[in-house]
Amino acid sequence: MSSELNFTVTEAELHAFVDGQLPSDRIETVSQWLRAHADDGERVAAWQAQRAQLQGLHRDVLDEPVPIALARTARRRRVVSWAQIAIAAALLGVGWMAGWAMHAVGPEPAALAGGLPEFVHEARVAHVVYTPEKRHAVEVGADQSKHLIEWLSRRLGAPLAAPDLTALGFTLMGGRLLPGEQGQARAQFMYEQPSGERLTLHVSVFGADAVPAPTSFRFASDAASSSFYWVDGRYGYAITSAMPRPALERIANAAYAQLLPAASGSRTP
Repeated sequence: MSSELNFTVTEAELHAFVDGQLPSDRIETVSQWLRAHADDGERVAAWQAQRAQLQGLHRDVLDEPVPIALARTARRRRVVSWAQIAIAAALLGVGWMAGWAMHAVGPEPAALAGGLPEFVHEARVAHVVYTPEKRHAVEVGADQSKHLIEWLSRRLGAPLAAPDLTALGFTLMGGRLLPGEQGQARAQFMYEQPSGERLTLHVSVFGADAVPAPTSFRFASDAASSSFYWVDGRYGYAITSAMPRPALERIANAAYAQLLPAASGSRTP
């Protein structure tokens, strides 16, 4: 445990952070805690992965209207079955982003309406978990960049690329494989400035039957970090950092220009 923080975060608050039930005035406090406590950060990432699996398992149930009789019964009774608890957990997960400020850049596609896409949520959790790490921030370092790209491309089933951001002051540290929604793999690339500031690029490759509508840059921000994200073909990208929006936007534009060839290589003519 870190001795630098003069506050504590409860187990209940960690769960509320994942479920989107945390009061807005506690988001920054919990985010600081996760950056300083890698063990809790890993637990939060594990809960997020479980939540994604629950959402996939009960997706058909969540899309159905609640029967009137069931709604009335729920008001009268407090005893629930384990199946109901599982469904409730998935329902809570749907509201994780409540209270987050979103600022549009261009029109919002129907496929992304009603909140952040799941892959952006995954990207932001992974950023909070791994950027504070000193020794294990990445699985494969930049000194093995060729192996890193080949490995992640093979695991995600599509050609990937790590943009060169040195002109903007960030060098590639390396990357790692991450769990995603419904068991799909994700990739995270991490970059660092000489000052120690870090940013992450999260890459998702969607299955042929689960490709969201394409979108131009979208911006999401909370008290801890900001993300620019976009969908291009089968790829979903999210760049996350604690830096101001204008600086992050310049980096997102530079990354986008370099990632176009990789994305076009996965498209069906």
